[in-house]
Amino acid sequence: MDRNLLLAVALSVAVYAAWFGFFEQKFNPPPDGPAGRTAALPSAAPSTAPAAAPAPPDALPSRVKLDLSAADTVAIGDAAAKIQPHGASIASFLSPEPLGRVELVHDPREGLFSTFPELVFKRDASVKNGIVYAAARPDGLRISKEFLPGAGTVLPRVRIVAVNPTGRSLDSGAWTLTVGPGLGTIDTEKEENEKLQRVIALTPEGAGLNGRIESLKPGVHSGPYRWIGIDNRYFLAALLPSPEHFEPARTATPPRVVLTAKSVSIRPGGAFTWEAPYYLGAKGHTWLSRYGMGLERSIDFGFFAWIGRKMLEALERLHGLTGNWGWAILSLTLILQVALFPLTWKSLRAAGAMKKLQPEIAKLQQKYADDSQKLSAATMELYKAKGANPLGGCLPMILQMPIFIALFNTLRNSWELHGAGWIFWIRDLSAKDPYYVLPIVMGALMFLQSKMNPPAGDPAQQKIMMFMPLIFTFMFMNFPSGLVLYWLTNSLVSTVVQIALKDRLEA
Repeated sequence: MDRNLLLAVALSVAVYAAWFGFFEQKFNPPPDGPAGRTAALPSAAPSTAPAAAPAPPDALPSRVKLDLSAADTVAIGDAAAKIQPHGASIASFLSPEPLGRVELVHDPREGLFSTFPELVFKRDASVKNGIVYAAARPDGLRISKEFLPGAGTVLPRVRIVAVNPTGRSLDSGAWTLTVGPGLGTIDTEKEENEKLQRVIALTPEGAGLNGRIESLKPGVHSGPYRWIGIDNRYFLAALLPSPEHFEPARTATPPRVVLTAKSVSIRPGGAFTWEAPYYLGAKGHTWLSRYGMGLERSIDFGFFAWIGRKMLEALERLHGLTGNWGWAILSLTLILQVALFPLTWKSLRAAGAMKKLQPEIAKLQQKYADDSQKLSAATMELYKAKGANPLGGCLPMILQMPIFIALFNTLRNSWELHGAGWIFWIRDLSAKDPYYVLPIVMGALMFLQSKMNPPAGDPAQQKIMMFMPLIFTFMFMNFPSGLVLYWLTNSLVSTVVQIALKDRLEA
């Protein structure tokens, strides 16, 4: 194998190592709508007394010992949920997915969307077509909590209503609305989930995909944010609070978001309403995009995100034509190979030119075996005389790396592939090949490709390159089968092209 190919492989590995070891962490720490609206009855008025200052980040609402057997089973959208009495939080949320249902509540003791955790809520039996819970404070203030369904492009909402039936004014107090700690995920992701969970928020610049995703560390965050929440690879729990009625968000570890409502004074017989749109479910790009709130930005497409989104759009169109995500991946790989063929051709020509020079390079190595400086100078003179460029095959590969990395992140993080089968034993393109057939075949093709390239002059380099197919095979063993299918198809097409053009390249 020549130095050209060695440099190409070495740079490829270096780019991947640098990317996933540094750039992913650095750059992916990862119009007015429902998020900015709340409803208030005329009888409510903001408190004239100074609002209590937000508690420090470590002073989060304490967990209470819960009796989850007292939780009510309800349907929230398509999910089967359980609402437990303390704080009327969601203690279980079984979200539907292609392979069954997945539990999104990571810690049922506190649950999701807890409010007034010191109060014991009871479902309001008078409401027949809704999910409403009620509780009363010792001072007489009545708290009603309702989970409103979403529809179409409208997000579901949590509505809190405070009613003052007493003869004196009452302050609502700075109550909290929480998300977390943590977020559940599918079984195959649970081992990695602790590392993948994060608190993220989207800044409000512009509409749609505009704005900046911020990965938030524990503390107080002034924002403002279009939305804030917890996510992992495939799921998102996000709130869209109104800054008019909520203090800056507080975050903690394990991943947790605490929103503190600004205290209001409620006159006798009056009421006040807070409303917070939310999203709780899978990070499917298509249905997140329909809300127009930038929730799809939670999907981690990596540093080349705009390329990744285009890749996913192309995959979705191809899936519409083929009806199968596996064939869509194959089709996209073939299209990319055709589009990138000019670069592939230059790379193969450079490799062919270097192969022709191997006999002369070998002679120079024998002649200057004891003088590396003269060997280097003579080799460069040979390249110049023959018009060969040792980096000629490396540059086209580097230019392709943004596409490869973007597609890698797209296939790795796309919920659309979860539970999507291809053929035979591949029942889930987001999971590893259960029999390791695809990575083994991929490794064999890489080994065949290495044999078709000119050998490296340095025996140490030959040994390194001999083990590269084996290294890649083991590296891809636990990768999602959709990723391996892409790389296998890419290697197969490259091998076929190299064999088909062999005579022309060696002429």
